Amino acid sequence: MQPISYAARRARRRPLAVAAAALLVAMSLAGCGGADPTLADLPSDVASARPTISAEEAQFVLAAEKLGAKVTGATVADDIETGTTTCWALENGGVQLRQIAVDDAERPLGNTGDALRTKQLMAAGVQAFCPDHDDQVGQLDLP
Repeated sequence: MQPISYAARRARRRPLAVAAAALLVAMSLAGCGGADPTLADLPSDVASARPTISAEEAQFVLAAEKLGAKVTGATVADDIETGTTTCWALENGGVQLRQIAVDDAERPLGNTGDALRTKQLMAAGVQAFCPDHDDQVGQLDLP
């Protein structure tokens, strides 16, 4: 019998590792007290696109939808990036939310179309990823 190379052995173990990781994430999303969302709470296309979504990310998706921004499987990665980038700027950039919720001409984002959706995602990001800045959400002047 010919010895199996390390790469071949590793390739066989990968599906098991991915399945185990997905199971652990699903169990952590379920939580003990039911406070954290589960994959079943998310839109099915989001759960399919991101089966190892963290509890914070799942909370972001649900907060965005509650604020009126529909998150889909096609947009979930970019939407989460908007939320996490917003928090990074607030925590590391020494800025206020009103300073980053502006267009290219440095005018405050409006309350229609993509501008409104961006503000909704920013607010959801603050709620899920950096709630210590939640007092700034009012600066977005959401409808």
